[in-house]
Amino acid sequence: MDPEDLAVALAKAKTDKSDQAGGSNSETNLVIHPNLPIPSILKPPRGTNKPGYKYKYPEAAPTPEGEDDDEWNKVYTAADSRFYNKHGKSSQASKKYRQSGETYELAVTMIADKKQKARNDYNSQAAELTRGGSGSGGAAILPPKTATPKPRAPTKKVQPPSLKQELSSSSRDETPAMDRMPLSISEQIKQEGRPRKAPSAAPSSHQGTPAPSTGSKIDSPPPKIEKPPPPKAAAKKKGTAAVRKPTKQSQENKSSKPAGKSASPKPAQSNIVSSDSESNDGGEYCICRGPDDHRMMVNCEGGCNEWYHCSCIGMDVEDAKELLDRYICPKCKSAELFTTWKRMCRYNNVGEHLNLRDPCRRAARVTEDPPSKYCSDEHRLAFMEFIRDHMARQDDAPSMGGKLNVQEVAEILTHVKSNAELQSLGKKPRLPIPEGADPTRPIGLDYITPEEEEEIKTLELKKQKIQTQIEGYRNQQKLLVMIHERAQTAAKHPSVDEKAVCGYDNRLAFNEHEFAHWMSTAEGQSAFEKQKLGPRTDESKTIGARQPQPIQKADVPDELHNICLKSMKSCARHKGWRLIHGQDYAAMTAYMQREWERCERKKAEVIDDAETREAAREYHAHNTVEQLF
Repeated sequence: MDPEDLAVALAKAKTDKSDQAGGSNSETNLVIHPNLPIPSILKPPRGTNKPGYKYKYPEAAPTPEGEDDDEWNKVYTAADSRFYNKHGKSSQASKKYRQSGETYELAVTMIADKKQKARNDYNSQAAELTRGGSGSGGAAILPPKTATPKPRAPTKKVQPPSLKQELSSSSRDETPAMDRMPLSISEQIKQEGRPRKAPSAAPSSHQGTPAPSTGSKIDSPPPKIEKPPPPKAAAKKKGTAAVRKPTKQSQENKSSKPAGKSASPKPAQSNIVSSDSESNDGGEYCICRGPDDHRMMVNCEGGCNEWYHCSCIGMDVEDAKELLDRYICPKCKSAELFTTWKRMCRYNNVGEHLNLRDPCRRAARVTEDPPSKYCSDEHRLAFMEFIRDHMARQDDAPSMGGKLNVQEVAEILTHVKSNAELQSLGKKPRLPIPEGADPTRPIGLDYITPEEEEEIKTLELKKQKIQTQIEGYRNQQKLLVMIHERAQTAAKHPSVDEKAVCGYDNRLAFNEHEFAHWMSTAEGQSAFEKQKLGPRTDESKTIGARQPQPIQKADVPDELHNICLKSMKSCARHKGWRLIHGQDYAAMTAYMQREWERCERKKAEVIDDAETREAAREYHAHNTVEQLF
């Protein structure tokens, strides 16, 4: 906030305070009592505008003169929460009020009212203690008095005071300090009149407490909604103490939380928090940086321990309750750490197949003994009934490669002894692996015929030839790189005028046989050992090269020998030689690789057929052929 806006805000706040006090700027003096501790808000500030102090909102700076930084930060946060709730829990609206300075003005007024109220309460308590101890020299402290409520008209029905009325009126009663409990910041905000939602009466298991990863589910009892206490009785006689037995309602109050708080587990005990009326403390959570506003939230277990609204991260609330195992936010997500879900009941597939309105989305009982793919025995039976009624044929005609009828399905389920046998139906029969056998060696090699063995040898020879061709194309790609580097070096020679020479070398025109011959020479071996190409030698210059006439010979340095020194743009004969040869080598390498894989698949099929034939020998031995016509 700008300094000018800050000055205006402070001046306006002081004016509002003067108007509320009837035009007088005088404050109630504090009457110090030796037996009554001074409230913390009335003590001298521990620090004002300390260097490096971190405010919750940057707009809260600077702290008004004479105020404590911590106390001011709390009150400013409470003022921001008022605007946040006033405008439908809109964080954007509250941000505008902070930036405009209205939140600052409200906070100045709130802290002044808070200090004035603390002075009045302290003076009232001090006066009460002084009157109570006047008979014994001011040293005795008598039991607290209970104020007599105002008489009510007999014709009107006595209504129990609301929570807001009770809290706001309690600060004006003459109650001694020992009868008042210290209030937290959230209770102080509520005492100042901020609207709250009614506490939820649903159990936390229905609000978003998911089952832990071990499969056990922790249910918390529903929170008790307490009624406001009845009006206080008439004050006892001064100087006497009354002992009242705890009523049933007060015993329930001791065992449960105060009104407005839920009995669900604390957020640290689960990765899902349920809504309650005390959770909106003005804090910032989730990617929306909003408060805990009664929506379902999940906790990140990746290390940041941040809470996220299900609606903000696109997570279904019911799925979060029932199926979420562990949530990891995008900031903590890694290859080893990610969100995990429990296995869904198998009956969900039936609901989607039949287009049911509410298909089952509960977790399967995979952690029970024995484990189950279903959430209950009812859904297990319903799934089998669905298979019988919808997936199998209802007639008695034998199956000829299509759907099975009900009787055939029943016979299959009676025949198999385990799920592994059921899953193996319809697959190729396999031979058991002998004990001590090499797991990498196919079993079918022991049962191949001589014809199949000869076919396998032919395929192996073809694979070796293809592999040799693949290596040749890869070496030619390396030669292309060396020729390009030699051309760049030649362009820097002092006798070359062109900055970008063509650089073509006729060794690129080798076919696979010529290239293999050149590789066997000392020139080729030296080039691939040093990864640097030199000039043509007398031993290899006849390989794929045109011999010039004696009158055509010219003396050129070795660095420029066998290189086209024309300009790259003007040499039409060798135009684009780098791209053309590079694409050619890459295409031929890919083609030969596919041919090698095809031979490998053919070999595997021959071996697999031999194993299948041996595994099905006993089955085919009992087959008979009947001639029907």
